[in-house]
Amino acid sequence: MYPVVKELVHRSNPSDVLPVGWRPLAEDRYLISVAWPQGHPFYARVNGDHAANLIGETIRQCGLLLAHAAYDVPLGHHFVMWDMAYTREPARPASAVGTHRVEVEVVCSDLRLRGRRLGAMNCDMTLRADGRTVARGGGRFDIVSPAVYRRLRGAQIEAATQPVQPDPVPPAAVGRTRVMDVLLAPAPEPAPSADAPFGRWLLRADFGHPTLFDHRNDHFPGMLLVEAAFQAANATVAPALHHHTSAKVAFLGYVEYGHPCWIETRLRPTGMPQLTAIEVTGRQNGRPVFSALLEGASAQD
Repeated sequence: MYPVVKELVHRSNPSDVLPVGWRPLAEDRYLISVAWPQGHPFYARVNGDHAANLIGETIRQCGLLLAHAAYDVPLGHHFVMWDMAYTREPARPASAVGTHRVEVEVVCSDLRLRGRRLGAMNCDMTLRADGRTVARGGGRFDIVSPAVYRRLRGAQIEAATQPVQPDPVPPAAVGRTRVMDVLLAPAPEPAPSADAPFGRWLLRADFGHPTLFDHRNDHFPGMLLVEAAFQAANATVAPALHHHTSAKVAFLGYVEYGHPCWIETRLRPTGMPQLTAIEVTGRQNGRPVFSALLEGASAQD
């Protein structure tokens, strides 16, 4: 297998790099070996369920890796993820100290060129551990050059100061143990209405977080928004935790630092009493900027 360096997955801390090797299987089809850390301070939940917050990051890093290593996208180009979805098995990975090895088979499709360079593609992935499938999913993203990104973001690149953040909700309410990991702050109750949210919070973050902010960004990163959705689902069913087995996430716009982003949850019908569906929506400046639908079981840990 070809080795993986941290720059190929846009990480600065080697302990946050998940892929360790990759090789082609056929045209636009690849195998990536991934190491899920067992003792990582961020990629671990109160209940020890690593898969919940590692699957999305695995999909993201594997897509970045192949774009750079297999399709020659230069480092420094920007990736705009539009959506991500996956289903996963409810069984938890092994909890032994060390790493848990996962093999990811990737099929890349709908490759679109801008000039002579890759400009967009879909990635469909199957994640296997110990010979069994633990998750299936993928995502779609665009790729833009630094010059196009500067035109796209304009003054936001220089004006993206990181404001003082409100105090978080208690970590246990969102399935966390460390205050620095909490991405939700209390928010005023919404006005009564036919479609009033079940829960409402304000997005917040610790900008010194070594994993969520390991390099400079001019907006809240997409995977931070995914984690905020997980935490909002947990807060919705607290003191239980929401163990989702499927996630569908759509990124609808950049979430800027300088304006409040309201995180709202609504319970959606599933037709099955043991299955809870929680819709999470992020709104900024009166418009939706991301959404997630998480389906799974809620249980007290």
